[in-house]
Amino acid sequence: MLRRSVARQAPRSARTILGIESSCDDSCASVVRSDRTVLSSVVMRQNHQDTQGIHPLHAARGHHRHVPRAIAQALDEAQLTIHDLDGIGVTRGPGMPGCLAVGMTAAKTLAAVHAKPLVYLHHMRAHALTPLLTEAQPPAFPFLTLLVSGGHTMLVLVHSLDRFAILADTLDDSVGNAFDKFARELQLGWQSASGALVEALAAQAQPHEPVLPHILLGTPSFSYSGLRSAAARHIARVGGAAAMSHAAKAALAHDFQVAAFAPLEDKVVRALVPQQRGWQLSGMDPMSIRSVVCSGGVASNQFLRHRLRCALDKHGRSDVALHFPPLSLCVDNAAMVAWAAHLYWHTRTHDMAPHVVAKWPIDAA
Repeated sequence: MLRRSVARQAPRSARTILGIESSCDDSCASVVRSDRTVLSSVVMRQNHQDTQGIHPLHAARGHHRHVPRAIAQALDEAQLTIHDLDGIGVTRGPGMPGCLAVGMTAAKTLAAVHAKPLVYLHHMRAHALTPLLTEAQPPAFPFLTLLVSGGHTMLVLVHSLDRFAILADTLDDSVGNAFDKFARELQLGWQSASGALVEALAAQAQPHEPVLPHILLGTPSFSYSGLRSAAARHIARVGGAAAMSHAAKAALAHDFQVAAFAPLEDKVVRALVPQQRGWQLSGMDPMSIRSVVCSGGVASNQFLRHRLRCALDKHGRSDVALHFPPLSLCVDNAAMVAWAAHLYWHTRTHDMAPHVVAKWPIDAA
């Protein structure tokens, strides 16, 4: 009854948008108002235990089952019908083409049948702008955003809604994918929260000598293939995961987290501390940047949050605020998509021609 009461009392000027997200394997739908009220946020996950990883075809088939149900549930929880919406926001890319296509088709069909405008959106920009939805005092432009997920690892300077500059990107693997594969090597099981399994195991580690190297410090690039290989070699050297004690697994998980997060800390510090800079901050004074947004699935890791805060404090940037979305909005979700549709409402269209963009640089959106 409370949600219905809130919905009915919405200001007449408040715009209401349905967001649809299907860039990877999560089928998401959400209804968000322009006054930053999230009326619903539905996430339907898939089980990849049988394939030991996300298979694009299986993921797309899962979306065909889940996206219609997610949309129906989001509208039901918001106590609204499609006629109450002002528009629809949908992730156009980047992501898996077959998965993106399911969400795009659903959005276009609803928009065409019900004469609703569409806002086509960039998945990673939506992640970067999430704190503008969730925080009472959101970061002011310009700010840095550290995007860390299963598909991306990059440090970006956000000048405005329409101007993003990549400061550091990955040369190979993403930090989230590295965590997933490490969890598999350590036989922790396969699930969407494999990173959380590594985090929980690492927290149980006792003092020990580190066995994994730190990687690519002091350069404007990330790389995780070497760390993954080093961890796999260590596991093989001791006879495989089955031969490792719980304590040994916990120690290795701790080492992996420290080594994986060190480059993230390094790049943020080099961007914001004049004495540590390894590249130009798009001609800007680093001391003028007062906010860092950390988003994407890996941003839910509490150890990473602690390490970033400590790194900035250690180098004299206690004035920099760290912004983390709520845990439910760190991972893929449609609330961030619906909110981004509000921010980019000026781009709304009835054009059904736009296609999915599987590879879409954040600075070229």
